[in-house]
Amino acid sequence: MGRTARRTEASECRQCLTYCDRVIAPATCVAARCPSLYAYDDPLNGVRYMGCAQKVFATEIDTKLFEEAERGKGYGTLKLAREPMACCAFSIEKAHERPPGEEWLCRNKRFADFPDTSPAAVRAFDLRHGLDAR
Repeated sequence: MGRTARRTEASECRQCLTYCDRVIAPATCVAARCPSLYAYDDPLNGVRYMGCAQKVFATEIDTKLFEEAERGKGYGTLKLAREPMACCAFSIEKAHERPPGEEWLCRNKRFADFPDTSPAAVRAFDLRHGLDAR
């Protein structure tokens, strides 16, 4: 199998010792009826897989195992492989909680926001020259 390249600047922050990752629960995609969610049947083994057409999460999930996990404690989360889309309900997962100490203080407080490179990012604009009514 080929390796999936991940954009680490879009999915993880290592600026302090807490180590944060952006993650998404595929169950939120299913519940929101995300239009980027797809499913297909593998012709070799007959197993149905689902995945994200936008590759927000890069893995393809066996739907039978996913449904079994959801009936129990839940499937869990996957690390983002790229910037989230506007409809993605991502969250931040910390490797561990911060004990007291300067080196553990968050240095990237905007990491919980949409990344600047995301299509859903809020764009800043310059009003010094006024607004065009185009």
